[in-house]
Amino acid sequence: MTVTTDALIPALEDAREAHAAVIERFRADMTVTPAGLHQQTLERHIADAQDHIARLEHHVRAIRPRRPLRDTAEMAGSLADGALRATRLPLEIGTLIAGGILRGGHQATERQLLANAKDEYAVAARALAACRAGETIATLVGDEEAAALLASLRRQDERLLQAMEQTIDEQARTVAAARADTSRQGQPADGFTGATVRVVRTAIDRLREAAQTGGEQTRRTAVGAAREMPNATRMAEQVQGAVTRDEDLPICEYGRLTVTDITQQLRALSQSDLTVIEGYERAHANRSGVLNAIEQLRGIEPWPDYDTMSTDQITDRLRTADSALAQRVQDYEQRHRQRQTIVTGANQRTGAIA
Repeated sequence: MTVTTDALIPALEDAREAHAAVIERFRADMTVTPAGLHQQTLERHIADAQDHIARLEHHVRAIRPRRPLRDTAEMAGSLADGALRATRLPLEIGTLIAGGILRGGHQATERQLLANAKDEYAVAARALAACRAGETIATLVGDEEAAALLASLRRQDERLLQAMEQTIDEQARTVAAARADTSRQGQPADGFTGATVRVVRTAIDRLREAAQTGGEQTRRTAVGAAREMPNATRMAEQVQGAVTRDEDLPICEYGRLTVTDITQQLRALSQSDLTVIEGYERAHANRSGVLNAIEQLRGIEPWPDYDTMSTDQITDRLRTADSALAQRVQDYEQRHRQRQTIVTGANQRTGAIA
């Protein structure tokens, strides 16, 4: 397999899928977005992104090794699966906050529009990160056409995110002003609203950082890590936590628990669930004991979807793992969930290979 097949084509497909997700997200939100500058921004980006996607698909077909029937099926399946994967989290966030906002064609409330804008920013930041990664790989392998196409798309994404930062800031101020009006009825002006606006602005800053550093991460880890862009996903999950209801959190009766009660249950959570809890905690009690405990449990999973696997599934995979992978499993388990069966299996595998 060539570098083009192994690295560049997957990177181009990832960029295509990420921008297809942006289009789907924007189209969904436009049904409830009032006429104005933001709606025009969404419409314009949809048209531009569609043009770039078509050009990406054409270039992938031009450089892919010829396997006519198999290629057609793989491309169709890849686009459908990738679009679904990339949109799933932002759409879930929208569902949580909106709860079915479109009823008979009515426009969304101010809070729902803010939630939509945050989701739009998250999926657009993910697309920018994929674009930066692809541009770096295209440059490394000497594909000038792909590099130029992705550079054009990257600049478009950067302009979009700048415009959306202003939209989110303005929408957050509108929500805060509306909530302040209710204080005359005995509700605090800065309680939930102040915390929410702070989380939104923090999330924007971190999403911007994730998008800006996506290309640098790829340069440091070379082409093999180009499809790994966890920062944008993590920030989107933190925003999800900020808008999640107490009863929907991965820890039952979270609002009634003490710091000690919560920290004792954190080890059983996946990295994704930890991020959701972090977002909720920052938007509400913001207790340093909980946040510090979450940070202590942070780590990169030994392999994708590790946290979703059962003990038996992990130990089965360890039987054929190399020493480096077994060591990563051992280190992760000792720091995180501390399942002795898995730690023992990893130790045995490391010793057997050595």
